[in-house]
Amino acid sequence: MEKLAVAAGATLFRQGEMGDAAYILEKGKIMIFQQVEGQRVELDTIRPGEIFGEMAVIDSSERMATAVAATDCAVTRVPQAIFNRKLEATDKFVRALVNMFIKNIRTSHRIFVRRPRSFRDNIKLIRFFAFNIQRYANLIEDRPLGEEMLAALDKVDKAVAELAEIGNRAKDKRHDHIMEEGDAHNVGLKSVMGTEGHRKL
Repeated sequence: MEKLAVAAGATLFRQGEMGDAAYILEKGKIMIFQQVEGQRVELDTIRPGEIFGEMAVIDSSERMATAVAATDCAVTRVPQAIFNRKLEATDKFVRALVNMFIKNIRTSHRIFVRRPRSFRDNIKLIRFFAFNIQRYANLIEDRPLGEEMLAALDKVDKAVAELAEIGNRAKDKRHDHIMEEGDAHNVGLKSVMGTEGHRKL
C-alpha cells in the first residue's frame, strides 16, 4: 500500500476509467461526482477513515464516478492485487454477498442518478418507491401499522393509475430513461410488486 499526498483540486480517478486501486482517506475531503448529460451530479463526500473507489476494483469494471480532492488530502492507495487478496481471504458467502451488493448498488444508482425526463419516468419512480414501502409494510412486526401503510398504498395505486392515464393522453414525447417490460401506464402497483411474505424484522 502507498501513502499519497493529494493537492486540492487534483483528480484521483475519472469516471469511465478501469479501477486499479481502492483508496482510504486519511486526511482532508474528497468529492465524488458523475457527469450525467453534460451536467456534474455530486454523489458523495468522503471523509477521513472512509474507503472509496472499491466498487470498480471488486467487480473489475469501469469507474462509475470521478473523485476530486476538495482540500489538501492524505490517502492510502490499496492496489487491486492487495485488495483482492484480502477479499479472497474472507468466507465465500461473504464474498458472494459483497458482489451482490455491488451489483445492486450499480443498478439502483442508475435509477436515481438519471433524472427522469418524461412523465412516464416519474410514474415509474413513484411505483418504485411505493414498491419499497410495501415491502417494508409487509415485513414489520407491528401488523396494525403495516396494514395501515398498505391501505394508504392502495390509495396511492389508484392515484398513480389515474395520473398515468392522464399522462398517456398528454402524449409526452420526451425520452424515457427508465425502461421496464410492458407499458408503464398499464401496470398497477399490485402486478408490479407481486406477493410479499410476512416476516418479522
